[in-house]
Amino acid sequence: MFMLAGSSRVDGVGVRWSRNVVASCSSPQCGAILRTMVGMVLVALGLSAAPALASFPQLGIILPRGVQRGGDRELTFQGARLKDAEELLFHGSASGPATGFVVRGITPVDDNSFKATIFIPEDCPLGEQLVQVRCKSGISDFRSFLVGALPLVDEKEPNGSLAEAQAVELNSTVQGIVENEDVDLFAILLQKGQRLGVDVEALRLGSYLFDPAVSILDSKRFEVATVDDAPVAQQDGVLSFIAPEDGTYYVQVRETSYAGDGNCRYRLHVGTFPRPTAVYPAGGKTGEALTVTFLGDAAGPLTQEVTVPATGTVLPLFARDPQGICPTSIPLRISQFGNLLESEPNNDPASATTADSAASFNGIIGTEGDVDCFKFAATKGQVFEVECYARRIRSGLDPVLNILRADGAGIAGNDDSRGPDSYLRFEVPEDGQYVIRVTDHLGRGRADFVYRVELQPVSPALSLSIPRIDRYSQTRQQIMVPRGNRYAVLVNASRANFGGDLVLEPGPLPAGITAHHREMPAAVSQMPVVFEAAPDAAIAGGLIAFEARAKDESLKIRGGFENFSDFVLGQPNNAVYYGAKVDKLAVAVVDSLPFQIELVQPLAPLCRNGTMNLKVVVKRAEGYAQPVTVEFPFRSPGVGAGPSITIAAEQSEGLYTINADGNAALGIWPVYCIAQADSAGPAWAASQLATIEIAEPFTNASLARASCEQGQVAQVVCTLEQKIPFEGEAVARLQGLPAETTAEELKFTKETVELVFQVKTNDKSPVGNHKTPFVEMVTTIKGEPVTVRGGQTELQIAAPTTPPPPPPAPVPDAAAPPAPVAPPVATPEKPLSRLEKLRLQGKPPAAK
Repeated sequence: MFMLAGSSRVDGVGVRWSRNVVASCSSPQCGAILRTMVGMVLVALGLSAAPALASFPQLGIILPRGVQRGGDRELTFQGARLKDAEELLFHGSASGPATGFVVRGITPVDDNSFKATIFIPEDCPLGEQLVQVRCKSGISDFRSFLVGALPLVDEKEPNGSLAEAQAVELNSTVQGIVENEDVDLFAILLQKGQRLGVDVEALRLGSYLFDPAVSILDSKRFEVATVDDAPVAQQDGVLSFIAPEDGTYYVQVRETSYAGDGNCRYRLHVGTFPRPTAVYPAGGKTGEALTVTFLGDAAGPLTQEVTVPATGTVLPLFARDPQGICPTSIPLRISQFGNLLESEPNNDPASATTADSAASFNGIIGTEGDVDCFKFAATKGQVFEVECYARRIRSGLDPVLNILRADGAGIAGNDDSRGPDSYLRFEVPEDGQYVIRVTDHLGRGRADFVYRVELQPVSPALSLSIPRIDRYSQTRQQIMVPRGNRYAVLVNASRANFGGDLVLEPGPLPAGITAHHREMPAAVSQMPVVFEAAPDAAIAGGLIAFEARAKDESLKIRGGFENFSDFVLGQPNNAVYYGAKVDKLAVAVVDSLPFQIELVQPLAPLCRNGTMNLKVVVKRAEGYAQPVTVEFPFRSPGVGAGPSITIAAEQSEGLYTINADGNAALGIWPVYCIAQADSAGPAWAASQLATIEIAEPFTNASLARASCEQGQVAQVVCTLEQKIPFEGEAVARLQGLPAETTAEELKFTKETVELVFQVKTNDKSPVGNHKTPFVEMVTTIKGEPVTVRGGQTELQIAAPTTPPPPPPAPVPDAAAPPAPVAPPVATPEKPLSRLEKLRLQGKPPAAK
């Protein structure tokens, strides 16, 4: 049985899915169904993560998933709205930017796919290559294809038994698909003592949640080696095997629970190449020559000389020897620190390896229960970011990190602050010796459990990104500027260990595009950038470096754009199983649109505790009549707005209401709108970059409590505090009154200090204590209204009271003559105060 629960949405191919999948499965068939459904969630032909937004092109998958380097290769690009593809934008790989690719030609297949013939140079780096498609109408998501060293062989069915096993030559890459309950077998001839390397790419293809299991069988069908998940290959499998005798051996590939479907693609590399599982040391210093040892290969350790690049954070290493090159890489950490290697025994503080905090500590948790200790000297007040790299460099170690005093007393510790890896910030309490201790969370140990600990001084860092419109897609993560129009994005800045204003610096833009932006103040981490294309700009594009720097040049802080995409998601809670990152921003001029929008520049300020109606004007091409939905994406601190407004097809303008709270950040801030309308599918255009001033209110107001009975008039006294002089008259309105009550608006000037609202009630006015009334003040500045909300008050409405009957008049005594009445003595009247007069006026006539 399985059950789907949670909120749902419709993805880009019309598949409605649940964000939370709760599975309880006891059979392979159920597992197959569940995995098929999860696969639909994750990929659905490569488009599952992308909602059906925009006429912008979408790239779902590139087939075949990999090619051999050295020659012309044909690839099919599938997605949506790709019929006008003009160019491929290559980001390159983790080894560096793409060089040497030549697109021989692009041939449309249908509206949603095309074929491209690409020359792949012989020296092209192995591994994942990331690419985007530039069409006349926009730029697609970035997706991957793989470049390998071995010739390709297509899997052929049936191959589910030893008798049917497909014969494959050594040093080949098999491209296959695992269907439901499918098992694929490949026959390999080996000589005694010959090494067989096996490496299957499935999850790492970045197109589907396929978890493969790989085994090597002998001719009697006995497993001689098997693997499900190898940490060095994430959830994929790698094996290295030495043949004990001549004969035929079989490599078996299946889904780990015998599920599968038509999307479970894999690339199976088989050959004499080395297939290690770790590299030691696990990192190196920028620019230095380094000797590394590959561990975990069946033929034993393998040393190799490498040069660590001067930039970057990870260097993919491919082990090689005379028998071949490993098909996939092991990451080597790049840092500013040289290496110190552990010296066993070092299991406790007394035997700790003596270290220098200026170096990185490298070691291997090699046996069960192994503990590694490093001793270093530090000075009171020093602050270190202590970080252990293990799982992030594809080691199987789950590290636990502790900092101790020299006598073994604990100071700090961490387990999983960086995923399974450990991190903590350590401030040295006093001069002396300290110990870093590393062990595995479960006390495990293996010969390839490598790690690297860096004691980095706290240093500033800066990176830029574009916020996601949709959590699971790359929607509007590209810059697509229509001819003679504008497009805009928000740019996020992530500052670490520093503050201050930033200056945005877009790299060289395609001809005809101009970027409009302002400095990013220290108080915010997001600012808009509006890109504008000239009417005659050529339809073209490219990848640019978008950077920012600290305005204070003495800080010498600079950072660039990064975009990470979730290629494969799964349980629990849509966890990211596989993704990729690019560091260039795709920018292009695209076809013109039949509409534009303008934001009318406000002349008056938006005051704290106030609201403003921004006017948005739509300019339509002749004959174009479609509604336009407008968004207001950027809100300076303390400013709010609704999600969108729609300007009807027959209208040319709309009002977008924004508001500022009582603590809104003062100053002049950039504003813009972005609009979406149908143009052979939804399309987007932005307004110009306008500005808005956030200011203090001209007048503050407070309201006194008031009460009355039904049918009476309650007087609400409003005290005004004039803050900024203004010309002419302003208007005050009492808002939030309960039903069946009214109060006329009052006018005031910069001299007025008090107003009195006459709140009229009737016999239907609701009885009770009403806390909703507040005063709204509208001041006209430069011909535009400035609306501010004043203080709130309480209005008590009571039911009418029945007066008691008067006492009976006394009966006069007939015998007694009436007493003489003295004439009244005239006394001067005390003048009533204004408030007393008002209260007197408000009483019913019988009570006066």
